Amino acid sequence: MKTDDLGFRIDTVADVLIPPTGSWPAPSELGVGADLVARLRGREREAIESAVSALSQYGGFESRANDERIARLRSFEQTNPDLFEALRRCVYYAYYAQPAVIRLLQSKGYDVNETPQPRGYHMDPFSADQVSGVDTQRRVWIPAESVGVKLRTAS
Repeated sequence: MKTDDLGFRIDTVADVLIPPTGSWPAPSELGVGADLVARLRGREREAIESAVSALSQYGGFESRANDERIARLRSFEQTNPDLFEALRRCVYYAYYAQPAVIRLLQSKGYDVNETPQPRGYHMDPFSADQVSGVDTQRRVWIPAESVGVKLRTAS
């Protein structure tokens, strides 16, 4: 699958998952698909490629009317929940990381930054009362060979 093709196909899905409304731009207007393809690591890329390929089994997703795209995406979600979740999560992360979306969120009063450093985020003043109940004297020792067993039973 060509990278350009993957970006276009992601944009098509992204426009269904995050439809433009009011001042919120469509993901395809922002180039979310190409941006996402450029940022994906190996395992993520494989998951997204698998999701987009599996979605193509629903026949011509990109050329369908929006109502049909929604129906096909819902069906895909039901039959391939893990692939759908990986695709949805990556699309959401890519969309809300776009500078235009960040500026829109800021204009609505949200404390988000394109790059959190060096300004960081607003935090309420720290008070020692918040940690007064923490027992600093308590010690827990678990033998190394039991760590996996203890964690599995605790889950």
